[in-house]
Amino acid sequence: MTNLDAALFIASVSLQKLTSTVHTITNTAPQVIFEDEALLVVDKPGGMVCHSAQRPEHTSLAEWLRDYGVPTPRMINRLDRETSGLVVVAKNEAVAKTLGKAVLRREIEKEYVAICQGAFVEESGVIDQPIGISQASAVYTKRIVDSIAGQPSLTRYAVEKRLRQFTVVRLMPRTGRAHQLRVHVAWLGHPIVGDKVYGPDETLYLQFIEHGVTNEMLEKLLLPRHALHAERVSFLHPGTRHPCAFQANLPDDMKAFIEEHP
Repeated sequence: MTNLDAALFIASVSLQKLTSTVHTITNTAPQVIFEDEALLVVDKPGGMVCHSAQRPEHTSLAEWLRDYGVPTPRMINRLDRETSGLVVVAKNEAVAKTLGKAVLRREIEKEYVAICQGAFVEESGVIDQPIGISQASAVYTKRIVDSIAGQPSLTRYAVEKRLRQFTVVRLMPRTGRAHQLRVHVAWLGHPIVGDKVYGPDETLYLQFIEHGVTNEMLEKLLLPRHALHAERVSFLHPGTRHPCAFQANLPDDMKAFIEEHP
């Protein structure tokens, strides 16, 4: 896609050598992409939770929004801690209800960019596989493709760029299951680079909870966080009813990885 290709030439970002024992996922703050009287669209950095977590030392996006001036943050979409990208925030209950109904009617279009392991066979396709909670995993939040008890889940994908041993893909979910994109590409045989749950070894997630990201873990993960970015969101503005679309460029860590693996 043109936007992605253009982003790769904005700046040359080199990966720093991994010299410390524990690596932080991010030290950046959210960036405001758009704001008016009805809503706020922010670019959340990877590594920040949307809501308060069990670890109070980690600042949440909700706390950041309150400090920014939104007393009651109403997030229309939420991202996993490690997923970077766009989050739409309603400034009042009426706007939240309008956009919430749009979500249920699947009128909010979202596009993600991911760096996946291996080479995709097809240039584009649809993953139509139900997702349920795993009953056998040591990670209690892990989901799996479950044809019996899973909920209907559909993801469209298109190859953006082929790298050495990796593929940059655009992912367009039509449903909003927890971990949907990560589960679907892993089921396809191409887990997202850096994914501690759906990647090479799910016990890496348990190690991460205890110790953070270490050099030893990075030998398997390749990145401190999973390489998934919510790049684009579009919908009808709840006030004007005009179509609007917002985009957040790829973060530096994903751009650097792509440049290091041409």
